[in-house]
This record gives sequence, structure tokens and C-alpha cells, in this order.
Amino acid sequence: MKNRLAFSVSAAALCAVAIAPLAVRASTLAGAPDAYLDYVEATGSQYIDTGVEAETSLKARFDCVLSSETQNDSCFLDAKHGSNLRFMMIHSYNKKYYFAIGNGNDAKRAGSDVLPFDERIEIVSDVTDGSAIQLYFYGTPQISAANQAKSASSMPSTGAITTSDMNGLTLYLFAGNFDGEAGYYGKGKLYELKIFKKDATTGGLTLLRHYLPCLKNGRAALYDKANGILYFSDGSDDFVAGPEIVRPAAMVEWVEASGATSSSVAQQYVDTKVWGKLGLKSEVDVTLLENSGDHAILASRGVGNSTDFRLYMAYHYSGYFCYGDGALRQPKTVKPVSGTRYLIASDLSAAAQSVTVNGTELYQDTFTGASYFATSNTLALLANNHNGAYVKNPTHSRLWSARIWDGDELLRDFAPCVATNGAAGLYDAVSERVFFPETTPFDLDTQVGAVTNVLVEVAAPKTRLEYVDSDGEADYVDLGLAGKDGLEMDAVMEWLTVPSDGAFAGARNNSQTNNRNTLGVRFFPYHHWSGHRLGYSAELAGAYGDGDTALVAETGVKYKISSRLDDGDQRFSVASGDNGVWTAVGSNATAYTGPVDTELPLYLFAINYNGEGPKYFGHARVYSLKFRVKDASGAYAAARDLVPVRDPLTGGVALWDKVSETYWRNAGRYRLSGGGTERPLEAPFVMVVR
Repeated sequence: MKNRLAFSVSAAALCAVAIAPLAVRASTLAGAPDAYLDYVEATGSQYIDTGVEAETSLKARFDCVLSSETQNDSCFLDAKHGSNLRFMMIHSYNKKYYFAIGNGNDAKRAGSDVLPFDERIEIVSDVTDGSAIQLYFYGTPQISAANQAKSASSMPSTGAITTSDMNGLTLYLFAGNFDGEAGYYGKGKLYELKIFKKDATTGGLTLLRHYLPCLKNGRAALYDKANGILYFSDGSDDFVAGPEIVRPAAMVEWVEASGATSSSVAQQYVDTKVWGKLGLKSEVDVTLLENSGDHAILASRGVGNSTDFRLYMAYHYSGYFCYGDGALRQPKTVKPVSGTRYLIASDLSAAAQSVTVNGTELYQDTFTGASYFATSNTLALLANNHNGAYVKNPTHSRLWSARIWDGDELLRDFAPCVATNGAAGLYDAVSERVFFPETTPFDLDTQVGAVTNVLVEVAAPKTRLEYVDSDGEADYVDLGLAGKDGLEMDAVMEWLTVPSDGAFAGARNNSQTNNRNTLGVRFFPYHHWSGHRLGYSAELAGAYGDGDTALVAETGVKYKISSRLDDGDQRFSVASGDNGVWTAVGSNATAYTGPVDTELPLYLFAINYNGEGPKYFGHARVYSLKFRVKDASGAYAAARDLVPVRDPLTGGVALWDKVSETYWRNAGRYRLSGGGTERPLEAPFVMVVR
């Protein structure tokens, strides 16, 4: 039986061998996983019935480690009807990988010439074109590009295999389906498996199954993401569970790579685990922070570093954007500009290539090289993967997102995140994995953008800190309160650097006009411009005098700021002091008429400038901050009661709102700083008995 796939073995000999089935167990369950795993492992007593009927319209992408214990004759995604009608999408035989389809000795086979057992590989088995069996093989960097090229064989003389031919047999995973009996079990680890079917009318591929390793009710399983079904082993044992993988805790705007080129400095790049070859497409949304030299954004370079093995999806070299589809292509049409955000879209199909940068076509041509081209490496993001042995040409840039396709199949959909382990990386929505830099972590304080979406709920704080600080350069908090009439603010704060024109809280809309407008509408509960001031309509009013007589704030002094901004009733007072003892500094009451509505939310530590982003950053410290908003009856009700706390999500400091019971975080970078004395969030209740 060990020679079942050999051309010389007769049908009679194959029929004479009995297949011993294992006991059947509970199989499927609707629902979602409790946790995702790195892999599940089959040890020879596990398999699942995929429910996908065997026929020549299927394609499978198998991310796996196949055990050398089963390299001679084992099934991994197979079915067989009767004595000899085979439909084997992934099979090992004679220390090679095979795809075999057809009847008896007429069965056509596509096989690999390499032996990467016990190593993580990707196998793509494809019979969707109706005329040929194709086996694509991607493995370790040591495997030559020639051996990664596809193996192909014509269809058997009997033509396509239909579900009727196969008597409706379905494919088994980690075993062969021999007319309903499982046999020739495969051993190995599964990281991901997709199965597609070609539509006979449209020619498009439909995703039938997308298996991801997971845990459910304490059992290792495979979650079919395409249909929301959990598959447990149909064999005598459950799958062996690999380690749980971390999940994204919060999505962030961007992550920034240092672009370090010195060998003494750890480079920052992400291995996409996508094997470089023709047929890939990509979109990379990136802000370049340098625009000269030789820098890779999404690239791979193959064996021997030959120019014939370049696959550069996004690259800039010698002052221009370029790409590589074997040789380096350098159309001198678009120059990168430092600090500019670019959407780089590449299509490196085998028939023609096109690259656009922010909608401008960079290059379009027909590939004239080999019909199949691969680099033998995976693509690196934010650097160039040189032969899988080292990275080169890293880029100093901010990455907002990246997507990679193989034809029309989406392989990666990367978005920056911070994971539940506290490290920043890229969350791939396809594989449900977080990809981290291969060398040094992204620095949370300087290389991670603002939180855009919290995915994991964190507990309410039990203690508060004394203060929270801004950096005066990028930190700000979107308070979610409209800059309009009917707002009161009470703040205890301190300037860490006294600005000449710096914001504590406010919004400004230059596009609006009203009866006092010359410079747009200001709504500043507190601003420092030559002194303590508020802003209403187009005016800045001082707390104590105007112009040269305005009182300038001092660093290291706590200020208690109270302000009201309402139509015809603006009040502003400043006191200094500590330990609850305050000395009046100055006040101002005006009667500017409105109404004022900036139609923009207020920012803390900056102003919301025209809705375009923050401006006039203030380098300040906040001890407490309260806002009240006027209701329809004219009464003021609490809207925010913010206190500094340790943030269990970011590991830094945030503001906790005791009104809405939510965290308010840095909208400029990942986290704020701060500290001081820690004490209970709420003062303890003390009963005095007389």
C-alpha cells in the first residue's frame, strides 16, 4: 500500500488493501471561537470531513507543516472512489508532494522535487482552469526559485472529474475519504486552509471554506470563517492545540518604522508571510519620512540577489518611485516627497504590470520574462527581504494600511493595532493574526498613532493619579463636546512651558461668519496668548487686562480656571495656589453677543482648527477637568468629570470620565504620560459620630 500512487501499482492490488476507519466523533458546531490558535496538529488519529465535494473546479491554499513521519504515502486533502478514481489535492508520496487526479494508471499527477517536511510551507493546488493540474509550492528561503515554480500536468484523457464521477464524495482533511471511510492519515500542523470553487458561468472563485485554528469549549478545532462553523475532529482524538495567539486590543492610526540602516541598530520590518511571485497585487498606504536613497516599502529579492529575482511591489530608489518584476524598473516620473502620504497600488500579474502612486500611473508594461517567476522569499513590509537571510533597505515611514492579493484572492489586509500583549503590530483581518516587527518592537510613545477603535473592553479604574501631561507637540484629546453656547469649564492645571500662543481647550472654525467675525469663530474655554484668555466669537478676552497689561502665566504654578461661554454671558476667572488654597489672579466678564457654534468638538491641549486637525498645542499638566452643558431649561448639567488614571489598555495614562464612565485617550499618539500621588478614585465616605 505504500506504493499506492506509483504508476506501476495495479488496481487489483490497491483494491485488496482494507482501510481501517477510526471512530467517528462529534463534528460541527455553529458559532464563534473562544480563542484563536497558532495551529492545530494532527498526530495520525484526527481528521475532518470538509463537506466540499470532489470535482475539477477546486483550488486549495494550505499553510502547514507536514510531518516527515508521513512523507511516503499520506492524505492531507483527498478523496478516492472505487478501486482507482483519485481526487487528491494534497498528498505526500515518495518524499514529494503530489496532486493526483484520474482513474487508475491514467491518473495525472503534479509533483514537487523538494523535500521540506517538518518545515512551514504553503501549497497551492489548483485545477480550476479545466485543462491542467497545477501545484504551487512555497517553502523555506533555502529552496531554489526553480523548485518553487509550479508543477503541472494535463487533465486525464477522460477529462474533468465531476461530483457524479466521485459519487458525491467529499474531501477529508488530514485523511483520505475512501468511499466514506477515512484512511492513510496525514500528520502535521495546520495554520490556515482555504478551499475555492470556480463558478462555471462567471469564471470567478467562490470561497467555500476558510479554516483557522481555534479553541472552543476547551477543545482544539478549526473555525470555518467563511460560514461561521466550527469543525472538531471526526477521528478518535481531538486535534492537538497549538499556542493561543494574541488578539488586537485597539486599532491605531499608524505605526512608524525607524528605517535604521546601521548594523548596530535593530531594523523594524514586518514579514508578511506572503511568498513573492508574479500574479500578486498590493495597495500600501504609507507616509514617507525620507525621500532619498534606496528604500523598500514592500519587497522581496531572491536567491543569489540576482536582479532576475527582484519582486518590488513598492520601492523608491535614487529619488524616484520604482518597482521590480524580475529586473528593477525605474520610470523617472514620480518623486517621493518626505512627509507626504502615498497610496501605492501595484499589479504584477504574469501578463501585464501596472503601478500607480496617488492615482498617477507610474508604469504599465507586459512582462517578458519566464512564464512563472518567484523570489523564493516572502515579501517584507517596510524593508526588503534579501534571500530570506537578512533584510536590507528599510524605510523610515508611517504605515496606515496594506493589502496583498493573489489574483482576486485577498491574502493580507493589514491595519495597525496594539495587541492584548501590549505590543504594537499589524492586524491581518484575513488570517486573524497580529504580525509584529521581526527585530525590535515599535515604541509605544513615539512610533504608534492614536487609538481609533477599542476592541477589548478594559475595566474601570479603582485609583486615580495626580496629573496627566501633554508633550506640547502632538498630544491632544478630543473631548467630544461641541464648541458652542452654553458651556462651563472648571480646570486645575499647570503650564509646563508657557506658550506665547498655546491652547488648553478649544475649537475654531474660520469658515463661519457672524456679527463679530473677522477671523472666523473662536470658542476657547481657556487659551494663553500673551496671558490668560478665553475666546468667544472672533474675540480673545483677557482674564486680567489686555495687551501689555495681560498677566502671563508662570511654569510650576497650579491654576484654577473657571469659564462660561454663552450668548451675552462670558465669565472667566483665574486663581493660583495649591492644597485647596487659592488666590485670585484675575477675572473678566464680558457680554459678547452670539450665538456661537463652531460645529466642531473641543480639543484638550490644542484647538480643533477648522476640523482639519489640532493646532496651537499647549505643553500643560491637568489635575482635574470638568465641563457642564446648559440644557433646554437653562440649567447646567455635568457633561465631563475627567481625572487622570492609569490606562490598562495602553499602559500609559488617560483621563477617566466619571460622568460617562469611559476612558478619554490621546488622539495624537498612543498614550499620554503623567503620574504623581496615586489615591482611590472616589474619596472614602467617613461618618462622624458625635
